[in-house]
Amino acid sequence: MPRKPAAALAVVPRVPGRGRPEPPPDLDELESRIWREVVDALPGHWLDRAGQLVLRRLAAQGAVSERQEARLRLLRAQEQDGGEEAATLAAQHGVSAKNVTYLLVQLRATPRSQLRSRAAGAQMEQAPDSRPWEIKAKFDA
Repeated sequence: MPRKPAAALAVVPRVPGRGRPEPPPDLDELESRIWREVVDALPGHWLDRAGQLVLRRLAAQGAVSERQEARLRLLRAQEQDGGEEAATLAAQHGVSAKNVTYLLVQLRATPRSQLRSRAAGAQMEQAPDSRPWEIKAKFDA
């Protein structure tokens, strides 16, 4: 049986997405900016269709959160941040900020969500250095 050339054995990695998707046309300006910021922070080809659905929700929640922050800053500037409106708005902002964080983690867009756990790190150190297809080559030598 003749040997196959190395090019025929090349592994082409499967990538879930198709480049860096543009924001959907129905997003408003703030949502589109958030979409682009998240996409630019991720590796190319990171987002598949399901990831884009999550990102759409993230852009909406991020826009809500930013608008709430702007309103809170305005209340502080007017020295009205001690009232009921500010307290309610701060609580709502806390919920939307948690939603944004959760969605970022689901997309694996935060540095921490891309790290391995300590347990996995220890298991990785114990893994053999050779790949399964290289084992036979060691015994043939």
